[in-house]
Amino acid sequence: IENMAKDVVNKGEDNVELASMLLGEVKSAEDNISAITGDSAEQESVEHAPVTLDELAGISNKTGAYERQQLNSTNVAGIMQLKSTLESLYLNELHGYNLQVRLENDTYDAALARYREINEKRNDPLLSANTSALRRLSASWLPKLESMIEEEQQRCQVAMEGHSDKERLKYGRYFVQLDASKMATVTILETLRLNATSNGLHSQSERQNLLNQKASGGVFASTLVTKLSKAIHNEIRFEQMKKRTNRHVFGHRLSLARLATSGKLFNMAVRRAKMREHREHSADLFLDEWGLDTRIRIGSLLVSMLLESARIPERRDGEAEHMVPAFHHKLEFLNGRRHGLVYPSSTLRELFKSDSSSHAVTARHLPMLVPPRPWMTYNSGGYLTRDEPCMRINDGSEQLRLLKHASNEDRLSTVLAGLDALGMTRWAINRPVFEAIRKVWNAGREIAEIPASTYNEPEPVKPADYDENPKARIKHHLETREWMNGRANQHSQRCDCNYKIEIAQAFMNHPMYFPHNMDFRGRAYPIPPHFNHLGNDMCRGLLTFHEGRPLTERGMHWLKIHLANLFGKDKMSHDERIAFVEENKAKIMAAADDPIPAAFLNDEPGAVRPWWLDADSPWQALAACIEYTDAVRSPDPAAYISHLHIHQDGTCNGLQHYAAMGRDSKGAHEVNLATSDRPQDVYSGILRVAERYVNEDAELGVEEALQLKNRLTRKIVKQTVMTNVYGVTLMGAKEQIIARLREVKDENGAHVFDIMNLSKLALYLAKKIFASLGEMFTQAQETQNWLNESARRISSSMTRAALADTIKMAADARKSSARLRTAVKQAKAAGETLDCDEVLELWPDLGPGAMRRKRLDTLADKPMTPVAWTTPLGMTVLQPYRKMVTRRVATNLQNINVHDVNMPAQINSQKQKTAFPPNFVHSLDASHMVLSAIECKVAGLVFASVHDSYWTHACDVDKMNSILREQFVKMHKQPIMANVKAEFEQRYSDHMVPIVVWDYVNSFSFEKNGELKGSQRRLSKSGHEKQAEQIEADLARKHIESCDETEGVLGGTDDLVQMQIEVNDQKLAESMEVVDLTSIELIDPAQDLFGAARQADLIAYTQSVNGNRIKDERRALMKTYRERVSQLRKYMTQMAKKTAPSEEDKIKLCAAEQAAVDSKQVTQGTLVKYIENLKAERDSLIDGLDAKYPVKFDRSLAISISQRDDKEQLEQLETLIKQGKLAGRL
Repeated sequence: IENMAKDVVNKGEDNVELASMLLGEVKSAEDNISAITGDSAEQESVEHAPVTLDELAGISNKTGAYERQQLNSTNVAGIMQLKSTLESLYLNELHGYNLQVRLENDTYDAALARYREINEKRNDPLLSANTSALRRLSASWLPKLESMIEEEQQRCQVAMEGHSDKERLKYGRYFVQLDASKMATVTILETLRLNATSNGLHSQSERQNLLNQKASGGVFASTLVTKLSKAIHNEIRFEQMKKRTNRHVFGHRLSLARLATSGKLFNMAVRRAKMREHREHSADLFLDEWGLDTRIRIGSLLVSMLLESARIPERRDGEAEHMVPAFHHKLEFLNGRRHGLVYPSSTLRELFKSDSSSHAVTARHLPMLVPPRPWMTYNSGGYLTRDEPCMRINDGSEQLRLLKHASNEDRLSTVLAGLDALGMTRWAINRPVFEAIRKVWNAGREIAEIPASTYNEPEPVKPADYDENPKARIKHHLETREWMNGRANQHSQRCDCNYKIEIAQAFMNHPMYFPHNMDFRGRAYPIPPHFNHLGNDMCRGLLTFHEGRPLTERGMHWLKIHLANLFGKDKMSHDERIAFVEENKAKIMAAADDPIPAAFLNDEPGAVRPWWLDADSPWQALAACIEYTDAVRSPDPAAYISHLHIHQDGTCNGLQHYAAMGRDSKGAHEVNLATSDRPQDVYSGILRVAERYVNEDAELGVEEALQLKNRLTRKIVKQTVMTNVYGVTLMGAKEQIIARLREVKDENGAHVFDIMNLSKLALYLAKKIFASLGEMFTQAQETQNWLNESARRISSSMTRAALADTIKMAADARKSSARLRTAVKQAKAAGETLDCDEVLELWPDLGPGAMRRKRLDTLADKPMTPVAWTTPLGMTVLQPYRKMVTRRVATNLQNINVHDVNMPAQINSQKQKTAFPPNFVHSLDASHMVLSAIECKVAGLVFASVHDSYWTHACDVDKMNSILREQFVKMHKQPIMANVKAEFEQRYSDHMVPIVVWDYVNSFSFEKNGELKGSQRRLSKSGHEKQAEQIEADLARKHIESCDETEGVLGGTDDLVQMQIEVNDQKLAESMEVVDLTSIELIDPAQDLFGAARQADLIAYTQSVNGNRIKDERRALMKTYRERVSQLRKYMTQMAKKTAPSEEDKIKLCAAEQAAVDSKQVTQGTLVKYIENLKAERDSLIDGLDAKYPVKFDRSLAISISQRDDKEQLEQLETLIKQGKLAGRL
């Protein structure tokens, strides 16, 4: 390092400051290392001999320098910016750490310099020829936007000095922290990138709505504002880091890098000592955090400025060219909600077409040229010049606080050592494979996952009966939507492929390192998102280990097995796989000699399709063919230096962990945890069971089964089986199967299954696959159910203190409300009004901050407990699923609704429950991988992992296999399930789970003819469980006695999926009888639950029948009274006339009234009194109906069943209701 630094100073390079910094830090770095490791001075003098940074990084290639080749790159914004960023890798003046630092520093600096050069030489014809129209256009926006930002920064400075402008004071001190030109560059590039397409900015359903509703496309304003402000904030943080990264800091980082490459950091004692030192050293490197309001205001301000400054020339029919806005902002209604959209003009849209979200151009997320900085704390590791958390989480989340606490307590040392072990693996580009890929790419043909340059599928033609036939119209709509999605996906995949190829070519003469971080479960991922070994088949085929090792005879054995595996022969025995390779040796060598024959590439008649393209993973198969051929042709195949990575994959790894945890010998055999002659294929096993179910249904004439019979394949069921153990839902499985069924085509290339029937067929098959899994893996299902139930209880619980506080808050609120109501009444009676001070004295919570307090009070009685557990590595995992809290921030662009992760939010109980089993298994999988990675590193193996697929050199496969099995057994020797149970009991010992109590209720209604109606009795989809979850989500309504609002809790809710229970109404009606309510003896539900429920049915039936009888007889008495009175009045009026009516016209009276008239009891003078007597007689008869048909029943009929204490009785009652033996409901 010392010699290299002196050379840099003498040459007058740009990095003189860096070199002088290194000179001053070499000795102190060596002293620090010596103090930590305790090695002797003699060892240190040898170990720290002068060495160049390039030698430290191992930057040497096994072949000569690669000459850059022509690539027909896609002309989109992301690719052009990437190529500009990668330009540094083709220059030779910098190497190693200097080049890595430049790559990390030049993300926006290079773009800014290029923009300024374009503006200075705008009239240069050579510049126009070599620069894209989009780049020249975006460069023209820079001066005005930069000027507007400078003016705003000046206004912010004035506001901060005079404290006059309160709005600017909210964001001003942050807005002035970045140079105006840099801020303008970031704004332009990020807006262009995000507007290139909506594919990466909306979910699939949102994108489809944009298509269906013919919306303007573009990007949601809230998304653009938040992503832009995040980019600005990151750039400010990076600039601050550069200023604060002084000589001592950088020298310390280099000493850590050297210690990591020596392997000493994988000694846990050394690592912990260095981690403590690093925490003390980095305590003063605090950087400003932005609040949500600050981010939204700065982002919206920059977007508004760009909307005003960005102009694009446009020429309309017959008009002269004029400047129009390049972007537009407007509000559109999507799914009934109003969204702000920022979208490009039609002219601008033509320039960059529909770019893909995978072209997120972040040069700082490229592969590294030197070993990553080792992870010493939770936020210090990976790239050289910036600090980021080792976990992929949102800023300000509770996970981040938990991670920081674990780091300070030294509980992350093993996990971070695992990330370092993965990041230290050095990679190189496989040149022969790259050349084959380059040929295919430039030819524009669709070969081996490389999409064609054009989308050749014909657009669906509108059927002739489109307007008349609804089915034809729907089918055409589905086919058109599929075609549009296919076209967009094809272009997106083409751009993504272009991105990977550009990166591969740029790193051809350089080694690569992939720094790793992890998700909240501990699963490791490479930080470079676009090109890494977790990518598709093409990425994996392009990558080899930079370090080569002798193949050895045993390595040749594993190379052959690996080659056969890539051709889908992984379920054969080892001998059969080796025989497959030997039988196809000539084809393998032919593939290596000429992977892409010119005749095939040019699609000439009679051209033979290359054999290797039929492999399951063609590009990896080609790489293996080339490696095998080179080894066989070498003088000594066993001594051949091999660079290829050989894979060992787990068999449905999630089920392996379930089988191990449950000591399930049957399941273990199915997933290859037990010895057998050949590998078991769990997917084929599930396929056979599913086919049996389908065939049985086909014999019964089930339509879906008839269509699927004899057409199921392993590929159709594989994804659903693989993801079932990781928590895929029935609807998610349906979508997976729809995609697989759509791929099934006949010999003519036509789709076998009608697009109209796909959803129905997929749902049917998903149910059969789930049933097959339950049949084959009963033990795993039981374990999964236990984990589900545990998560349900935890996520619906609350602490005793929180419950007490909630009760107290509710009581205080009622008292304050009562005091205020009383005071208002008294003031109103006195003709006075209460002023604000008096109101606040009576009810203080109505004062300042009332809305926030109200929002927090509503959360006080909600479940707030997430599921948390400790992995075998000692890392605490916390599930982040909460119901997001939305805040509205007023900006000059629009009112923006954003999710605020810093606000308290209610737990999403359903998500916590369903996600816990897969997350728990993922954490075990991640623990096993990390332990294996560390052991492989200590054993001197080159190791890489793709979750449950483990890679190393062919010669080291046996060693790796031994380590993998040892670590798996070592981990599962721990009582994992017992430990989790004990941890839950300790962690949540003070928590209370709400007890759901179900009431048995009855109601009857009758037809007009008096017959009993079929009762509309309903239960939830999965019995009582679904409604129980709904009740638990609203604890205060049921479980806090002090709360007034208890009505309507057990009523139906819109989101419950109800199913009608079919009942034999006639049989049930015949069994009903009226009982004597005055003398009935009530049955005790505790002694006879069915008898009590049946008795409740009869009592309710009697009340309903008697109530109807009372109504009917009352109605009849009222009718008779009205008729008698009406006839009597008409008769008396007729008799009062001078001319007596004839017998035919004479009003006919009933016998009683006729007798009264004849006996002179009713005369004109006594008519009113007689009618009053009739009314009294009527009322007396009506009053007697209650005694004749008793309805009132003073004793309680309540039958309440606790879901916790009476689970069996509850299930029994539910069954009786379903069977129609009871007429009530729960």
